Parts: sequence; structure tokens; C-alpha cells
Amino acid sequence: MRKFIQKYFTLLLAINFIFVFNISFSNNNNVITVAQGSKPKSLDPHTFNEFPTLGITEHIFNTLVTLDDKGTPIPELAESFVYLSPTEILFTIRKKVKFHNGDTLTTDDVIFSLERMMEKPGSRVILKDIKSVAKTSDDKVLITLHEPSAPFLANLTLPIAAIMNKNYVMAGNNVALNPIGTGPYMVTNWGDGDKIVMSSFKDYFKGAPKNNGLVFKIITENTSRLAALETGEVDIIYAISPIDFQIVEKNPNLNLLHKTTTTTELMVLNVQKDGLDNKNIRKAIHMAIDKAGILEAIFLNRGSIATSPINPNIFGSYQNLKPIDNDIKKAKEIIANETKEKKLPIFKIWTSENIVRVQIAQIIQANLKEIGIESNIEIVEWGTFLKKTSEGAHDILLTTWILGVSDIDTVVTTLFHSNSIGAEGNRSFYSNPILDKEIDLARTTTDIEKRKIYYKNVQEIILDENPIVPLVYKIDGIGISNKIHNFQYNKASMRNYYEDMKKVDVK
Repeated sequence: MRKFIQKYFTLLLAINFIFVFNISFSNNNNVITVAQGSKPKSLDPHTFNEFPTLGITEHIFNTLVTLDDKGTPIPELAESFVYLSPTEILFTIRKKVKFHNGDTLTTDDVIFSLERMMEKPGSRVILKDIKSVAKTSDDKVLITLHEPSAPFLANLTLPIAAIMNKNYVMAGNNVALNPIGTGPYMVTNWGDGDKIVMSSFKDYFKGAPKNNGLVFKIITENTSRLAALETGEVDIIYAISPIDFQIVEKNPNLNLLHKTTTTTELMVLNVQKDGLDNKNIRKAIHMAIDKAGILEAIFLNRGSIATSPINPNIFGSYQNLKPIDNDIKKAKEIIANETKEKKLPIFKIWTSENIVRVQIAQIIQANLKEIGIESNIEIVEWGTFLKKTSEGAHDILLTTWILGVSDIDTVVTTLFHSNSIGAEGNRSFYSNPILDKEIDLARTTTDIEKRKIYYKNVQEIILDENPIVPLVYKIDGIGISNKIHNFQYNKASMRNYYEDMKKVDVK
């Protein structure tokens, strides 16, 4: 199997090298053009907790707090914050912050936004700690929590916790297509198409961006995105397929940047489905997956084998878990023993149109066949993928978990807590009161060492139950035109071009 995989993807690499492109860079009026692989479902930041949306809305909106270079929460739209007690946080809101339509940010906007988030399935999971939000003066907002919450401030830094203009939303404006925020860029044209045009906001409270604007182009095919970078149609592409790294490295007009991430490739098992409701079968499936083969063939060994859904670069990750090794013989024995009385169904493996994800699905399909499990791959459009998997239409799904903060709580609460089942993130539909209790204990103590113990317990339960099979910890590859100089990562951010471009010269 490993030799077949190597030959197959070596051929893919050779085919990629056949393409020849003309290099024609232009300054494009100091507008930075970025290609991403999936179209956002909406530009309403509270509605969908998915990267194609939030990677864009992060440039339109701000949050009460943000992260510094070390990942520590610091004020953003808040001028300051102070804990009055373990469950009371008083935020002083910045004065003279402007929305894109000229309105001034007020405490009413902050309260409206927080209350709106608490009503939306995509965002309420991160704000479930809030008991009440109250205005105490013209520039102060008091947030009261049900109980102490260690990750609460970090959660407020996520793009999904964006502060919106109350009057603009209440007037019935279509914020999904025509949002306004306080952020460094304003949407000037989208119309639900494959190109989102933004202009720089000259009244941005942190100072106007150096560049005149951003254009996001939605180019679903990896090869087409790479071609757009080589021809100068776009200036930056993120999440380059590892098979294309060498193409960028050998092109004198391009630079390849590497970024250690908090990203994990995951295989999610719907435990409500026949066969997958059996813990032993889930373990056998985990044993069958050739993670080393996936890492080598698809990621060219740029990354590492995942032993837990929790990336090791995240606070709370427990590094001494005993991994589940690839063991076809043992997996076959388990399947044979568990299917004596009832044959397993043909499983549906759901994936988006992302070519890397499709290639992973092909390897997994072959791995499962080795232990006698039949499966079909279903490639699903991204919007449909999100909706249908939240409803449990899948048997198995493949996804990438991208974390915007370096705290384990967002991962375990979203992916594994019973309260997050469905649209809020738990697509395995796994529910375990013991696990829920450990997660809740960890998030309600501020004692770091105690939190680590609780999260160790959480990860041991997850490994024993296998609702999600971790595959690979990725190293991100970013292709960038060499006309862009001094580009730096804002490692605490999901993908914030204002921060990344602070010192950039465009030549």
C-alpha cells in the first residue's frame, strides 16, 4: 500500500511540474490580492464558525480584546479591562472609534453584539459563560459570568466575537453581503461572487493600512491558485499543497514561507451511525489508518503524525499519550470479532472539494478496505458540507481544525462537549457526561496546573473512545510574490493581513 501511494503522488508531482507560466507582476495600485480555496458562507461574523468566513471578516471587524505576539489577551476595542471579581469583568470602551459608515462605536454596539452572539449557533458556544451584560456608564460595560472561566478572554479574541454596528444591523441591512465594521478594510464589492474587494479604511483607529486595499479571490483548485500566484494574478496564497512547495521554491519570482501552526487534520466519526456507535470498531478504524503514509505522500513529511486531536503547540496538550499505532492485523481481528452477527454498512466519507482532503480520503478508503470495511467518497460543496454535517448526514468526515487562540478549551469544548453537538461544532455527535464534567472543571478553574490535569484526563478519554481520529499536525506553506517585502506572520492571529502587512513594502 505504501509503495502504491508513493508512486501515485510522485506522478502527481511530476504532472504539476509540466505546467509553464508567464511571469507578469504588477503593482496593481498597491492593492494586495489574496487567493483562498473556499468561498465564505457569509460575511456576518456571528453566523458561521468556519475559516473561509472568519479569515475574511477578521479584516472588517474588531473584537473587544485581541492577542499580543505571545498569545496573551490585550485590549482592542476595549481601552482596558479589569476583573472586579472572578466572575465580573469591567470593560472600558475606546472613544472615537469609527465604523465604516462614520458612526461612532458605543457601549450599545458592544452589548448588542454580545447578546446577538449568544443567540447564534455559530458563536454562542464561545460565550456560554456569560450570565449578563450591562452598561454601567457611557463608556463601560460589565460582563458577569455564571462562574469563573479561564479561557473566556481568549475566546473574546476570536473573529467570531466581532463587534457590530447595532443601528446598521437593526435597520435591516444585509450584513451577510454588505457588512460594516470598525476594522482596517471596508467591503466595496462582493455580491456573493468569487471576488471580494476591500478598500483601506482611512479612519481606522489603529492607523490606516499601508496598502490601498485587499482583494480576496476564491480559487478552489490548488493548481489554479498556484498558477494565479505564478502569473501575478494574486500576491499571496495560503495553505499551499505540500506537493507544490518545490514549485514555489524553484521560482525566482516567488518566496515560500513556512509557519508552524496549531492546525490538525482530523477524521471525524459520526458515533450515531450504525457500526460507528461501537467503540471497538472505532478503535479498529483508528488502527487501520496509515498516518505515516498520509504524511509522506500528501504532506511530503512536512509536519508530524498526530497522536491527539489537540495540537502540541496548544496550551493543555498532553504529550505522553500512548499512541494508537497502525496495526492492520489487530484491526482485522477486532472487525472480525465485532461483526460476527451483523455486517458493517458501506460508510460514506464526506470531504470538501479541497484536493488535499480528497487525496487523504482516497488513502483512508484504501486503508479501510484492507480491514474489510467498504466506503464511498462523497465530495461535497463547502456550504452544503457545513449544513449537512451539522445535521449528521455523514458517516465519516474529513476536516482541518484551525485554532485562533492557543488554548485547548476552544478545541475540546467545540469538538467534544455534549452542548456543542451539531451546528456548534461537535460533528461526531459524541456525548459523554464524564468528559463534559472534566471539560467544565478545566474551564472554571484559573489554577494552571489543575487545568493541565483535567485536560490530561480529557485527552485520555478521547483517545480511548475515538470519536475523532487525529491524522497529521501540519506545517503551513505560504506562497508570496517577491514584490512584497518584510512580510511577517502575526502568529497569534488566524490570518490578519493588516497585522502581517504592518511593515510591508510593495515594489
